[in-house]
Amino acid sequence: MRDWYILGGFVLLLLVGVWGYHFLKERREEELKRLSYKVYLFEKGSLPKEQALEELRGTPFFPYVLALSGDHRQVPELLKDKDFKKFYTERVLADEYERENFSEVVRKAEDFRKEDFNFPSVKSLEAFSYEKLGKGDKALGIWSMLAQEFPGTYFGNLATLKLSLLKGER
Repeated sequence: MRDWYILGGFVLLLLVGVWGYHFLKERREEELKRLSYKVYLFEKGSLPKEQALEELRGTPFFPYVLALSGDHRQVPELLKDKDFKKFYTERVLADEYERENFSEVVRKAEDFRKEDFNFPSVKSLEAFSYEKLGKGDKALGIWSMLAQEFPGTYFGNLATLKLSLLKGER
């Protein structure tokens, strides 16, 4: 008889565990639905930027809303995924280039490695920045590397064109 009580206790414990897991999972899903609705309202323009940022701070949606609001500078620090960090860092570099802060673009572009998916794009920004800074030799080196490493791609073709233009100027 004692064995039946132990078996019943284990079954009851198992049922409570499964119920608790599903309960917590449903709560989490409801919370994510509520937060995603806030993001939807923000995208639609029904929720003010300040309120959206306040209510979504500390959630997985916060970097997205921050980027949508035009503040790209903080986004890379908030992200954990390496590729997303690189993507938003590239976006920050593009902003720096538009603001004519070319030395900052050059400094931050050094953090990108050949294995990064956006390496050719960032290196193109770096080469354009070197051109604006008057360092044509460094720009030529980057354009040459891009033409050799990425032939037949957009960035390889861009690099080939830029090389012919820069060599024609000399």
